[in-house]
Amino acid sequence: MAETVQRPRTTAGLSSSALRRTLGLNYLCCQFGKFSLMPVLAVMLARDNGGSTSAAGFHMFAFLLCVGLSSLPVGRWLPRLPYAVTMAAGMVCSGAGFGALAFTGRPWLVLPALCLAGFGNSVHGVLVRVLVAESLDAEPARNTVYGVLQIATNAAASLGPFVAGALYVGGDNRSLLAFVAIAYLAAAVTLLVGLPFGLRPPSTLRRTDGARARIRTVRDPQCLRAVALTAAGAFAYGQFYSAFALFVALAVDSTVLRAVLLGGPPILIVLFQSGVTLLTNRRLRAGTAPLTLLALSVVAFGTGIVLLGVGLPVVAGAAAAVAVFAFAEMLFGPMVSIAFNRLTNVSPITSSNFQGVSLTTGEALGSLSGGAVFLACYHHGAGDRYWLALGAATLAAAGLLLAHARTTPVRTEEGH
Repeated sequence: MAETVQRPRTTAGLSSSALRRTLGLNYLCCQFGKFSLMPVLAVMLARDNGGSTSAAGFHMFAFLLCVGLSSLPVGRWLPRLPYAVTMAAGMVCSGAGFGALAFTGRPWLVLPALCLAGFGNSVHGVLVRVLVAESLDAEPARNTVYGVLQIATNAAASLGPFVAGALYVGGDNRSLLAFVAIAYLAAAVTLLVGLPFGLRPPSTLRRTDGARARIRTVRDPQCLRAVALTAAGAFAYGQFYSAFALFVALAVDSTVLRAVLLGGPPILIVLFQSGVTLLTNRRLRAGTAPLTLLALSVVAFGTGIVLLGVGLPVVAGAAAAVAVFAFAEMLFGPMVSIAFNRLTNVSPITSSNFQGVSLTTGEALGSLSGGAVFLACYHHGAGDRYWLALGAATLAAAGLLLAHARTTPVRTEEGH
């Protein structure tokens, strides 16, 4: 059995409530900036590249790849500085990268600007998960923080498109990009104000991330299940903004109804995430393993996908799928982080990077399938078969992995 990493507490006067408040406000600011830009980013990039959708697609792919993976090369250096400094620097990088897009009259700036923005998001995301894992012992306490971050993210996702519509007018992106940059700078300020400068990752993290430790972790059954379930869930989640969005655009005539269906999950998550968090905390305290709850979230994703292919009326089937997808996301997001927090064979930075790789790979492949395979099936009259086959595969994968997930006791005391 691999030797586990001893994780000293690093809270340095930061209470659990202060951590929730600081990270919640931070996420509200940075995600508000992100989701104010994402609804129009592809259109903006295509316009600035002479209408080239292929160039816009490449740039979007590069950005998402950087969000998921670009912190990997610098992982060993992240513990050298306080959380506040490194995480705030990540927010500044993202704000600067997005702000630089206002100068895309020079096309050579587009790719490095997006990569800089993605790098900042990647470093910030990794360190948020490390901070939560290092600051809180109890999994219910961690779950509560992740639930707060989920609410903040989806509140921003609900409001962001309205900001995009108001500020991106007539192809002039300067007002919108200025707003996005300011939102990221505000996110940096929340970290500098809310996190003690004495709070930093333990120095032991720099000595526990060698290649052998990573190989041991990858071979560990718990790690393999976490990676597989996360990738499967992310693949299914990737269908919502690709195949499902295309399905709604093709099959629903009402513009208002399309907007309600696509905007439904963020609103439902803001309204009901707290209740789901209470329920999952109860299960965690009762000894249910995070991997079991993670598998159940993948089952919920699969159920939502199947509902689209069983012959229900279009609007009824889509509405039911939206409700199930929203519940699955409320369960999936926090449980992914908690499941990877349990990987003690390596440092939290490495486990957080494993998490990022699993999410990025699954969602990228899911979006590719949803955008290409679904369209081909739909135009050949086999759209229902796509949903049924994908839903069945998702349920089968979740069921297989759920059969191997074990229920283990966890500490129920509150984290610091």
